[in-house]
Order: sequence, then C-alpha cells, then structure tokens
Amino acid sequence: MNPSNKSSNLDGWNDPPANLALSDNISTKRVLLNKRVPYTNQDLTSINNPANTLIVPPPVSTSSSAISTVTSSDNTPSTKSDLLTIEEIDEIFHKQMKKLEESANIEKKILEDINKKYQVMHDEWSQEKLSLNTKQTLSNIFHELNSNHIQQAFDMHIVLVRNASSEVARFIVGIKRLIQELQRLPN
Repeated sequence: MNPSNKSSNLDGWNDPPANLALSDNISTKRVLLNKRVPYTNQDLTSINNPANTLIVPPPVSTSSSAISTVTSSDNTPSTKSDLLTIEEIDEIFHKQMKKLEESANIEKKILEDINKKYQVMHDEWSQEKLSLNTKQTLSNIFHELNSNHIQQAFDMHIVLVRNASSEVARFIVGIKRLIQELQRLPN
C-alpha cells in the first residue's frame, strides 16, 4: 500500500488530499490581470450592427406643474407657497397644547417633554438647519393639526420619519407624542 493514498490521523484539517498531485501539465504561471489586451478588428462588425445600438427614451415633458409627494387633506399638491412660517406653527402648537392642558388626564411631565422637543424643532427651523422638504412636511403636519385632521397629521409624521429620519431624530418624538395625545382626547 502506498501511504500517500491513505489519509492518516496526523493530517491537518487544511492539508490537501494525498491523491491530489501537482502534475507538470498544470501551469503555475500567473495570469496578469492588470495588463492590456491588444485590440482586434473582429469586434468592429458588432459596433456597426443596428441591433446593438441603444434607443434613448423621449425626454419627459417639464411643462406640467411640479408634483409633490405630500398632499394636503383636499388632495391638492402642496407647494412652497403653502409653507407656514415658524410663527404660524408656534400659534398652532400653542393652540393644540392648550387643548391638552385643559384635559385633566394628561400628566404635566408629558406636556413638558412635548414642549422641550418642540423647542428643539423651533430652534433648528430658526437656524435654517432643516431642509425645505422637511419644513414643508412639518408645515403640512401642523396645518392638518390646525384643521383637526389628526390621523392625516400622524400619517405625514410617519412619512417624515421615513424620509428624513436623521434630520428630525432630535424632535420627532415630541411631535409624535403631541399627535398621539390629541388622538386620545374625546371629541
């Protein structure tokens, strides 16, 4: 018996099998992958073939008005002109907070937390740290809260979290809590 054909208990787990022998016909020459290959003229026919050309789609018409992903409650696209000022948002926020304060079943700590988070949003808005899309969505949320469309405001809040989570992470919890507490209020 040839001991090279049998495996023994002394073989390492990553040793090649004993029956695998490198023969002389296997080339050990390395293939250089960073070298250029000479260009041949045989491929020129495929370049001129009309079946290989790309067809460019027609350009999209820009004559229609810009479409926004966020719509207001009356299903009309929101535009930049609908953007509320920070003062208008303050007014709506304080009106909604007054509703919550008048309700006896909300803890004072919850109201303080909502106020703190709102103040963070107010500061970031005032310091121009928020993008136009984020401001537009926040404006739409407060517009819906002002119209007592609480569920639409909650849905817009979810869209805002999905689209700009890193931008709104510091204050969105307060906006969400405000909306949730407004949902719990009896009508």
